[in-house]
Amino acid sequence: MRTGPAADIVIGVAFAALGAAIIVAASRFRAIPGMAVGSGLFPTMTGGAMILFGLVMVIGAARVARRPVPEKAAGTGQTPDADDPSERKRRLFDGYAIALIVALLVLIAAMPVTGFLVSGFVFAVFAVRLGGGRWAGAIVFSAIATFCIYFVFMHGLRVPLPPGPF
Repeated sequence: MRTGPAADIVIGVAFAALGAAIIVAASRFRAIPGMAVGSGLFPTMTGGAMILFGLVMVIGAARVARRPVPEKAAGTGQTPDADDPSERKRRLFDGYAIALIVALLVLIAAMPVTGFLVSGFVFAVFAVRLGGGRWAGAIVFSAIATFCIYFVFMHGLRVPLPPGPF
């Protein structure tokens, strides 16, 4: 299954609309007494990011749709840039996307058992390696990112994360 600019525009608009709906729903959340942040903060941030990235996707797809179609190469039936990877259409569900979704589902299931530090670190290493990173870089990045996220949530925002064995 391949997507083109029209499909990307529809997906981007739907993503932005879902973000707006999340913000509207989060505005109705009541604050929890004693918490440093209200319960609607993270859904509002997520909705805002969804709107932003949905609009970025729409703008990018609209720019691609406005590009002129290259003339076909004489007698070959192919466009001159047919071998250029940037000119190929993306697949909606490729191996990378499926593996990342499965890894997220495993993260969600494992986090209550293993805790945030262990499951977050393993997920981050997997995501970096899946994206083509080297082992050393994946381990260093994952350790730093997991610790920073833990520190921000636990000490900065006072939002508890699943403790696990550590």
